[in-house]
Amino acid sequence: MHDDKLKKDALTLKLDFRLISVALIIVIAGMLAFWQPWNRTSDRTIEVTGQSKVTAVPDEFLFAPTYEFKNTDKQAALNDLSKKSDEFIAKLKELGVADEKIKTNSGSYDYFKPDDKTATTYTYNLTLTVTIDNKELAQKVQDYLVTTSPTGSVSPTANFSDKKRNELEAQARNEATKDARAKAEQSAKNLGFSLGPVKAVSDGAGFGNVIYPAYAGDTASPTRLSVQPGENDLNYSVTVTYFVY
Repeated sequence: MHDDKLKKDALTLKLDFRLISVALIIVIAGMLAFWQPWNRTSDRTIEVTGQSKVTAVPDEFLFAPTYEFKNTDKQAALNDLSKKSDEFIAKLKELGVADEKIKTNSGSYDYFKPDDKTATTYTYNLTLTVTIDNKELAQKVQDYLVTTSPTGSVSPTANFSDKKRNELEAQARNEATKDARAKAEQSAKNLGFSLGPVKAVSDGAGFGNVIYPAYAGDTASPTRLSVQPGENDLNYSVTVTYFVY
């Protein structure tokens, strides 16, 4: 009888110990989940800006010459504009420019002589916007535009196409994020901290266009201007905030 009681007490104690152990494990697990000591983060942060610059030859050329058509007869001025516009477009297509790469825009204003309010000169402006995606065709287009006597520039603005800009941004972003990491590690080390995980990232890009000198005026003997795009720079920056501990 006495032995049975001892066995029962021992079993009860064993069960109680198991229950206590399970309870402790649950409490410890909850504390770990809440505090997450492995992250070792705090409210202390460090912010750095990584920068990079990629240089490449532009692959897109934008022409935007303008023309004026003046006449005391309003309809005659408009007819001249329409005729020339059709002529320009036809020639550009003949050179190999795709239809969707040519845009036209026109406007007008009236000029009254101060001494004669009835004498009016009607002026219409025509602007051609032509986008070319290779240097050889751009040279042909410029050679033609030089002969058309525009009042504006016949030299193109050299840009990066959307495709090439995206490729260059990917390259620049890769270099900028590495630069940000290196700066953060150096600053944390110098200040006596250890670098933790990233808290926030803000990035952005921009690139500069190369604009060439304008050529304007009448061309009695057309002069050939060389299309020379040079190189454009794409500058990229990324700002990263790191936790430190």
